[in-house]
Parts: sequence; structure tokens; C-alpha cells
Amino acid sequence: MHAYYEMETHIPSNHQLQIQLPEIIPTGRAKIAVIYELAETKNNAGLALKTFLAKYQNEDIDVDTQIFEQHRKTEVDRDFRL
Repeated sequence: MHAYYEMETHIPSNHQLQIQLPEIIPTGRAKIAVIYELAETKNNAGLALKTFLAKYQNEDIDVDTQIFEQHRKTEVDRDFRL
């Protein structure tokens, strides 16, 4: 039979934890799992494209975004055929 105990803590910069378990948990073998949140990775490619397009829109230059969209669709179709 398995039992489960959960607690929240903060991981310090030295990455060492010291925990005190409740007395109701018996001595003996145990498994410890660390569940933590990852920082979201940013996809700067979309931001770079938006910045690029905004620059040219501010300068009143006509940018045909259909070229980008068609290329993206072609790449996606190619990836699914592989």
C-alpha cells in the first residue's frame, strides 16, 4: 500500500532542503519527488516578426504578409509529409 504526503517549500539558492516530516509517517524506505514550475520560455521569433512588420508599417511601406503566410503553410505541409 502507498501513502502520499505533500508540502510546499521554497528552493533556496544553495539548492538544499531540510524538511521535517510528521510523526505519523513511519520510518523506513520512501521516495521523494520534486515537482517544480518552469519559467515560460519566450518565442522571440514571433516578436521579431511583429517588430519588423511594425517598423515598415510605421514608415508607410506596403508589406505583403501573404508571402510569409504562404511560406509558413508550405513548411507545415512539408513537415506533415515527412
